Amino acid sequence: MQLSKRRHAAPLVRKLHGNQGENMKKAMAAALGLIFALAPAAWAQRAERNVEEPIVRSLNWFSYVASEDIRAACRPGERSRMRLVYNALWEEQVRTYEIFLQPDGTAGLTMGVLVDQGAATDVSNIRIGQLSDITGPWRMRRAQRLLSAPEAGELMGLFQASAAFGPPRDGLRLPDNDFWWTVASCRNGVWGFQAYHYPTDRFANVRFAEKLFALDNVGIAVNRPRNLEPAELRRDMTTFRPGRERADRWMLVVGKDGLRPR
Repeated sequence: MQLSKRRHAAPLVRKLHGNQGENMKKAMAAALGLIFALAPAAWAQRAERNVEEPIVRSLNWFSYVASEDIRAACRPGERSRMRLVYNALWEEQVRTYEIFLQPDGTAGLTMGVLVDQGAATDVSNIRIGQLSDITGPWRMRRAQRLLSAPEAGELMGLFQASAAFGPPRDGLRLPDNDFWWTVASCRNGVWGFQAYHYPTDRFANVRFAEKLFALDNVGIAVNRPRNLEPAELRRDMTTFRPGRERADRWMLVVGKDGLRPR
């Protein structure tokens, strides 16, 4: 099925109009029903799997960034691991990095990228061949690689030089439409959290970014930080008109040792 060329105004599920839109609505409703039917099984999987599909992601994203699963399991004897989130404006790009440290000094690195989650995503070229195609454009793209002991050691040194294991600045605000990093870690049973906000300090203390970007083999170019007007001045007020509300505007606030509850 080929959709006529339009631009739509919701971040995950677009409003569709016309005859083709009605058919698309029916197909999407069936797909969403299937997704929600399978959701309990998905939620039982690893947390990073809970943010791959857009519908499930909408329910799990904030707890994923807060790394509640890592914190809950962080105790002596558990494996050491880290989760980093690079928010390069939510509607443009988000990159995630999961690092699993091994006893021999090597590390597993899983990378994920989300792109084009904004209000003006063009769906003119989406072809529906099966139900999963409906959410295809908004799924997370993933890649993996194994880091050698020297690579992992260099990366951990950069984290240490960046004060990535905490403590964070209490009260730091992280808007969806800014550039920022969060770093959650469990090392030898010790929980740590850090956050960096680009407009605040231009990432002056971030030493690890270029190394991570160089290791990143997802195949999608990095959305680099750039100077912007304050976040509150970059809100598209037209999206708040009746019938055009946005659900992708949010703010995270950092606490003493992690994200504050929402």
